[in-house]
Amino acid sequence: MDAPVATKVVTWIDGAWTQPIPASGSPVRLNLPVPVASIVLTGVGGLGAFGAHEGGHTEGLNHVWIPTLPGTTVRSWSGGTVTKIEDMGDRGTGDGRHEYFITIDYGRGLVGKHLDVDTPLVRVGDVLKEGDPVARALTAEFNLIDNYRTDGERTGGSTGSPVSPFDYLRDDVKAALLARYTSEVVDPYFRAGQEVGTNRPWEPFLTNKMLFHADHRGTVAGEWILINKGWSVVDPTYFDVMAIFDVTNTYGHFQRLEMGDHDWSMPGNKRHITGTWSAPDGAGHIILSMQSGLTYYGLFAVDESSGRARLTIEWRVGSYPVALSTNAAVYTERAPIYLGGDAQQLGLVK
Repeated sequence: MDAPVATKVVTWIDGAWTQPIPASGSPVRLNLPVPVASIVLTGVGGLGAFGAHEGGHTEGLNHVWIPTLPGTTVRSWSGGTVTKIEDMGDRGTGDGRHEYFITIDYGRGLVGKHLDVDTPLVRVGDVLKEGDPVARALTAEFNLIDNYRTDGERTGGSTGSPVSPFDYLRDDVKAALLARYTSEVVDPYFRAGQEVGTNRPWEPFLTNKMLFHADHRGTVAGEWILINKGWSVVDPTYFDVMAIFDVTNTYGHFQRLEMGDHDWSMPGNKRHITGTWSAPDGAGHIILSMQSGLTYYGLFAVDESSGRARLTIEWRVGSYPVALSTNAAVYTERAPIYLGGDAQQLGLVK
């Protein structure tokens, strides 16, 4: 396997639909695994954009999903060799179906993994051309690793970083996808400040920033991991992971929040809630308006004095707490490593 290069800083381009690939990155370029016309962008569909903090991925997506029309075959993003097929077990749907992960090495540092596959159509060792059938699946969910890069989220091993497959598309393919995305999502919905499917105007791009507290120092905005309450216990008041947005872009001003539990040792481990927030009563006060209809009044303090930022926050229904107390939740800024690895390093899970 190609060895990773030393960590290099890669400049983020604000307002870009995808991010440029640094000169140190893999030179391999990709095609979409399904026809552009088969992608379901609205209704129950919508791209799972790279970096987006949505659904069960409050920490930010280090992969993408592409919902497709029924019967669509998922094909190889590029030529490569199938190196692994993993049976991930029963889906829990009651019909005995399993899900599979299929890993393909495209060479020159780039490795892809098809996720959430129903039926593999390849075997380990198969040598594929771009566009060859790989699997049957309802969603073309996909994780891409560039072993020549270490500037993004680290996997915890010696390999490189998860990267956005949309960045690596050939120019003609990217243009076709963006044309449809613009006409069916951006123009009719985002420009009205509206969501559609899983597409959200506060994370509008095909490649979004996964870690963004550095752009909002001293504020609640950012991605946060709960550190003073056990992940193995479902706390009805506080959640294991929070993503708090304060975004002003072409489509409006969005103060949104996503909160989720990641208690992997517990059944139903992805309790999730979404809502909005405001701070009308001055610094250190926050109001959280949940989609469930509940409204919480909270106090908070952010400590940037050393290492990762820390957020201490305490909220309750009806009125503000008198002061931050020992019952407050303490969160730390998420590090650039996948969530499970970060939780292990913090001693939250084994």
